[in-house]
Amino acid sequence: MKNNERKKISSPLGVAGAVFGLIIGLAMELISAAGPFVESKAAWAHGTGYRQSDKKPISLEFSYSTGEAMSYREAKVFSPRDEKFAFQSGRTDEDGRFAFTPNAAGQWRVVVKDEEGHLAEAKIQVAREFLDDSEKAAEKVAAGSATANTTIIEKTAIPGGMDLVLRSVLGVSLLFNIAAFTSLARRRKGGGS
Repeated sequence: MKNNERKKISSPLGVAGAVFGLIIGLAMELISAAGPFVESKAAWAHGTGYRQSDKKPISLEFSYSTGEAMSYREAKVFSPRDEKFAFQSGRTDEDGRFAFTPNAAGQWRVVVKDEEGHLAEAKIQVAREFLDDSEKAAEKVAAGSATANTTIIEKTAIPGGMDLVLRSVLGVSLLFNIAAFTSLARRRKGGGS
């Protein structure tokens, strides 16, 4: 074949078939490029919405021993039904508050921790009556014949909830005791030689 001769490309369907193939190929490319935006028809089949819940939440405030709020710290809620996997997780707000809505009676546990290793844990006993959404339960609480039926049964913080001043005094005392013991041991060793 010479350089100036052209090789003829033919389609079994002719020019119309080649144009049709080109259009189909281009359409397939456009569909695959739009993939991230068009996940599935199911994503377009429903909308979203919200309503104010009539369920009663439990709101807690977490703080350090200095009184400073544990702002924007990781929070996890564990239900009485499953102590291994968190029922809910999130972060405290600016004021150290975190709220959740229990769906079962029993002992709930809320753990809040920061990046430095501080941890606060609250255990809350939720009674069946607290979960009751009936007007009768609200009327009983309002009338004083019943309580809201939640009780914080235990609050713990690591280290043990002692305030900062007491921990500082104990730390300094420990250092003085170590120094005194070391000095006494040296005197005994030096005096016996």
